[in-house]
Amino acid sequence: MTAPRALPPSRRTVPGPRRCQVLEVGALLAVFLGTGTSPAQAHDGLVDTTPLNTEVVTASPATVELTFTGEPLPLGTEVLVLGADGTTVSTGAAEIRGASVVQAVTGSLPSGEYTVEWRSTSSDGHPLTGSHTSTVAVSSNLAAPGPAVTGTTGATDTATATASAAQPTDDGLPTGWLVAGVLALGAVGALVALRRRA
Repeated sequence: MTAPRALPPSRRTVPGPRRCQVLEVGALLAVFLGTGTSPAQAHDGLVDTTPLNTEVVTASPATVELTFTGEPLPLGTEVLVLGADGTTVSTGAAEIRGASVVQAVTGSLPSGEYTVEWRSTSSDGHPLTGSHTSTVAVSSNLAAPGPAVTGTTGATDTATATASAAQPTDDGLPTGWLVAGVLALGAVGALVALRRRA
């Protein structure tokens, strides 16, 4: 009788390191797809400024506005406006209005170049910084000088005085009336003499 043949021992397959990594990546993808979360999200960025970078404005702006792709967080968001001499012309804290940051400036700015330095915290907590310049060129509102008033007044007074001197006054008789009176008296005297002779 033949003895039963022994079966070889079964081999248990142990997953190697590469297979474990593939399984882990697959599990992470399943989690991301299930929750709707993307593996990486882009940070917010600056998309617009008012005034624009290198823009020349003819009127003093009351505010400076920065617009981002997402709503910034209040913590760490700050805007600084500086004049050409380094003087700070911004006033108060920056105000967040949706995706925009608005910074007020002090009064009416004189003509010159201004630098806007800013930092902001994006909606995902990432810090952002930047700067740009713009120029204020306020046109002069001074009126053109008019003609000299003093000289005109003097000339007018002189002409008025000359005209008044040329006109006769009621205080005395003109020379013409005196001559006519003398001639009239002479004629009357001649008539009286003729009548006496007759």
